[in-house]
Amino acid sequence: MLPDTYDPDRRGGIDPFEAYSPLPGFPEICIGIFSRHIVEETAARLGGEVIAQVKFCTGTVPVYRVRAGGTQAALFLPHVGGPAAASFVENLIPWGGRYFVFSGSCGVLRRDIAAGHLILPTAAVRDEGLSYHYLPPAEEIVLDPDCVAACRRALQRLGFPFVEGKTWTTDGFFRETRGKVRRRKEQGCLCVEMECASLAAVARFRGAPFAQFFWSADNLDAPEWDARDLNRHGASVSERCFAAALETGKELQEHFGRS
Repeated sequence: MLPDTYDPDRRGGIDPFEAYSPLPGFPEICIGIFSRHIVEETAARLGGEVIAQVKFCTGTVPVYRVRAGGTQAALFLPHVGGPAAASFVENLIPWGGRYFVFSGSCGVLRRDIAAGHLILPTAAVRDEGLSYHYLPPAEEIVLDPDCVAACRRALQRLGFPFVEGKTWTTDGFFRETRGKVRRRKEQGCLCVEMECASLAAVARFRGAPFAQFFWSADNLDAPEWDARDLNRHGASVSERCFAAALETGKELQEHFGRS
């Protein structure tokens, strides 16, 4: 049974546009990468400056302004999980963020997808809770085709090999049972992660262009779980990941900025 917690009322008890004010000069392109290594390495390499802090009861998360190739972007390390990751979108839109690109690792459901290979999601199975507060119930959410196309153009321009298809977004990291993996493979899912459906739902609700891509890490399509290079936390794809995210942000800005 699908959760039925959607309320079409556009106004919440806590409204982010009342809680947060615009920050002068805040970058339109916002890049969230689920890897401390990649974010800190990129910020150091590009001379990133902290321009804001996203506040949580567990502490604050810095948002860096980085510049590369004549383009500036807001770079940050989102928390793992749909609700926490999506709260960054809710924070950054009132500050001035307009175009959102997220990237992180995923577990593959097809063993032929090599470690570190890039995956472009076109739809996400909504096996999480947050998206049902932003969109009516449905088993899947199809990502905006224009945003998917923007990411596809970026990856192709950079010459980065990738595969595209459906992803499985779950809240239950330790409950990816063999039966569930089998069913998701039958639905056409290439991989599993914990944020895409939530992020896509919030972005659609707020009218924000959003794209995401993953790098493959562990493998669930094996007799036993194969961690592969999961514990490297993206170290092998650092520069490639940021380059793809920035190029995707530029594509989103170009396409939607002239619409």
